Amino acid sequence: MTEGVKRGRLPANSSPGDIMNDHGFFKPRRIGHVNLWVGSLAASQHFYNQVCGLHLDFWEPDLKAAFVGTGHTHHDVAMMEKTNGEARYGRNGFLQLPAGIGYTAGLNHIAWEIETEAELVSVFENLHKAGVRTSETVDHQIARSVYMADPDGNGLEYTIDSVPDWRAVVQGEVDLITEGWDIAASARSTTSLTSETPLLLQVDAAPVHPERLLHAVLTTTDIAGMREFYTGIGGLEIVGSALGGDVIWLRGSRWDYPDSLVLVKSDTSRYHHASFELKDDAAFESALAQLAAAGIAVTHQVEEAWKRSFFLSDPDGMQVEYQLRRQGEREITSADDVAYLV
Repeated sequence: MTEGVKRGRLPANSSPGDIMNDHGFFKPRRIGHVNLWVGSLAASQHFYNQVCGLHLDFWEPDLKAAFVGTGHTHHDVAMMEKTNGEARYGRNGFLQLPAGIGYTAGLNHIAWEIETEAELVSVFENLHKAGVRTSETVDHQIARSVYMADPDGNGLEYTIDSVPDWRAVVQGEVDLITEGWDIAASARSTTSLTSETPLLLQVDAAPVHPERLLHAVLTTTDIAGMREFYTGIGGLEIVGSALGGDVIWLRGSRWDYPDSLVLVKSDTSRYHHASFELKDDAAFESALAQLAAAGIAVTHQVEEAWKRSFFLSDPDGMQVEYQLRRQGEREITSADDVAYLV
């Protein structure tokens, strides 16, 4: 961990809104995953695997963590059981989860894919030259990452794949895999190891069969500061807005991902939900029918010109969206339940 900086936090004297991407900061491809603190790992693992249809790829018993996904990357959702004030250690004694974090269920961090190690190292150096601190540089054996936070304190991971086939390194139950990364000694590889032809898997017994993770939604009391951060240091492009700029859609460099993050002005700053895409209307209707047959409640349903979707609530009350994109224009005219409409 960088001296004097808490995990996932920017120092109070930094000014991310004044620093723009043309200084050489992050340029993410797309959202990588969401990492969540959960009350019960067993309950959440069952929900995200057997209800949400995300394949259980690997788990770390000593870390009390599990990793599930569609196969586009090594995980779309990571779950870590709350620390309850007890530190947890990774590989070679690395302090991975300090005692002062993970007290309540909610967002741990959102991960963003960077193309190459050389790019990630360069951004890290540029941030520090500009006086913007990061918290950790970490080697996960299948990925290497730089951690920091946005102005609201949401944890962020900027990460590159470090092996061509992550399943050859981690699959099923694994020993501790995370240790510190000496970024100064990095090889600065210019080769992207992110697979363009991933092996996609589904959970046949689950009622829902997601195609891919699309975006995360954050509500914020400081929409201007968050916009400046994510278009500056965060390197995302604004692709749409509504309600006079109180709703903002942002995208990475992957044009086949229409957006990767949505910011919504609100009375509270928090993680609202992650959104997954379904294949087609048949998959949508089948999911609703199977959920109803299993007695699993849909917490919210949306029928708009630009999307149709439904939401499920995980064991800790966090929302997960499943959606179909439609061709209609996004025309949000009311702030009521706006975070569900985006």
